[in-house]
Amino acid sequence: MRKITLLAVLFLIFLYGCFEKPSEPVLPTWDVDLTVPILEKTFTLGELVEKDTTYFKIGSNNQIYYSTTSELEATTVGDNLKISDISTSAQTQLGNFEIKNPGTITASIKVYEIFPALSSNIPPGNYIIPSNAPGQTVSVNFTAFESFQSVKFDNGILRITATNGLPVPLIFPDGLKIYAQDDPSKTPIVALFVGDTLNPNSTKTAEANLAGKTLPAALGLTATIFSPGSGGQAVYLDVNQMFLTVSASLENLSIAEATARIPTQTEPVVIDSSFTLEPNEPQPNLINEIVFKSGQMRIEIVNNIDLGLNGSLTLYNFRKKTDNSPLQISLNIGRKNSTNNRVIQNIDLANYKLVGNLSNQISYRVEVRTEDTGDEFRTVTKNDGFSAGISLSNLVIESISGKVKPTEINFEEQRISLGGLKDYREKFKGSLRLDDIQVELNLVKTAQFTFDMNLKVKAKSIKTGKVDSLEIPIAQRRFSGTSHRIVLNKSNSNIVNFINSFTSGDGEFPDSLLITGFVFLNPNYELGQVSSSDSIYGSVTISFPASFGISNAEFRDTSEVEELSEDTKKEIDKMNYGKLFVEIENGLGVELRFRATLFGFVMDSLVSIPRANDFLITSAPVDNNGFSVGASKSINVIELERNEIQKLKNMKFIRSFISLNTAESGKIVKFRTTDSIKVKIYGTLNYKVEISNK
Repeated sequence: MRKITLLAVLFLIFLYGCFEKPSEPVLPTWDVDLTVPILEKTFTLGELVEKDTTYFKIGSNNQIYYSTTSELEATTVGDNLKISDISTSAQTQLGNFEIKNPGTITASIKVYEIFPALSSNIPPGNYIIPSNAPGQTVSVNFTAFESFQSVKFDNGILRITATNGLPVPLIFPDGLKIYAQDDPSKTPIVALFVGDTLNPNSTKTAEANLAGKTLPAALGLTATIFSPGSGGQAVYLDVNQMFLTVSASLENLSIAEATARIPTQTEPVVIDSSFTLEPNEPQPNLINEIVFKSGQMRIEIVNNIDLGLNGSLTLYNFRKKTDNSPLQISLNIGRKNSTNNRVIQNIDLANYKLVGNLSNQISYRVEVRTEDTGDEFRTVTKNDGFSAGISLSNLVIESISGKVKPTEINFEEQRISLGGLKDYREKFKGSLRLDDIQVELNLVKTAQFTFDMNLKVKAKSIKTGKVDSLEIPIAQRRFSGTSHRIVLNKSNSNIVNFINSFTSGDGEFPDSLLITGFVFLNPNYELGQVSSSDSIYGSVTISFPASFGISNAEFRDTSEVEELSEDTKKEIDKMNYGKLFVEIENGLGVELRFRATLFGFVMDSLVSIPRANDFLITSAPVDNNGFSVGASKSINVIELERNEIQKLKNMKFIRSFISLNTAESGKIVKFRTTDSIKVKIYGTLNYKVEISNK
């Protein structure tokens, strides 16, 4: 050390000796350096997670993923359980009916009418009665039937009894002919006893079939009566006490039409029928029990018989909720053409249930009895009858058990906000391409039946106006148990490309996803039970890892710069030369471009870093799994002009802009909380110090 010092001294002496002594002394000068720190910050992706742990989570290997879960509002079966409106009607006819017992009518023929040779004044005694050959034609009226005015028969018997009260035989060559009294032609309705002989003091009976015949109440009798007389013997004769008596009665009647006094019929008039619910449905509801929430039944009975009707209508399958008794209404219906021959009754089915035996057949019976007309004549035919109409409308089911028809139920549209992606949208401007996303629906149902979940995932971007939808895969639609999980991810659907279609180009993440569509109740047409209060509910979870491709995405950050001391600012006033150093260490698997701007206290722009093109920092190496390994480092130097140096005194904020582009044209890169970008910015300033000669 001493040798070096000695040599140096000698060298200086040598130099001093070689030069002339200056006329004036030279003042010594030296450089003064000042380092001004501006920014030293590590940007970690973990900051994004720490800022909002509601949506951003940390998975295995510190990988970031976004996740949000929304509860689904219950989709209830509600008023979707319905039965189609139906109307049915049935008619019945009175059929052959009864009239009041017509009794027996009679006609008497006197002796002198048969034997004109005998005087009507002949006193009683023994006489020889002469023959009336070739016979005497006699016409006489019967007493009238009092219970009818006319009757047409489908079947019946007219029984004629002839009693010969004379002491001589009577012969009827052409029979006894019965005709209507008001028929001037006396065309016979029936003829009996043709060629018969009626012995003295004897009786004979004959019958005529009345099928298809009409009888008036007033009948007449005509006959040619031949008698050989008493054969020359005297016989006792009393012209005032001895008659040929003919009586008529009606038996085993089957009446098709009558104007008559009509009693209450022995048998009721009945409609016993049924109808089919939803007859045109290929898979109708087959009912064990239906409890109605609402609905109307309209019953209309119209009487076309000229007789009042009293009775009831019973629908056996409809039962009161209170006591399980069948639905029954009393009927009191006026005669044909009266003001009350039509009865209408409306029934609120909210008070009823419908029972069956796995059937959609509804049975009902209308049973009425006719009124007694007393002494009044009514005109009635067997074809007269009444009709019953039943209509069901607006049937809404509260609960049903049985084989329920497949039913479509609108699924309540569910909105899942993606508001938690706000930081992505605000800090990452540009095109993002996701590598994976999962939409998971966890559903619960209370109904026994299987459901087909014909749903879509619908996405909306308010900013761009883009709307699109993606259907749930068929393989995941069938919901048969009490719980069901639907998962959409890149392995079983197009969900990734679906979301990426929103973020490509200048697009944005959707603001929300919506679950929409309909569910199909009981697609297998099976036995079970369901009620209007049964529902489908659950939750939707949307998640995806921070694993995406980035094109021209920009991350922004504004940081406060530490305020310089007054002494430092005084030093800066002296500075006339400086450099700005920007050191960046990129730990992300994406290529970076960096720029920054220094701002003053009122956000006035002071210095741009760099002045022109952004600094380019290559990506960190990426392994086969998409994770970055190591870091890429970059140091950039900017020469500062004096006016820029002076602006450093007023700096308060620095806003950093980091543009990201995944390597290899958008190759997917995965991001972890530990991935970071380290930025250090500082200035090295310099000025030359001169010693004054004072």
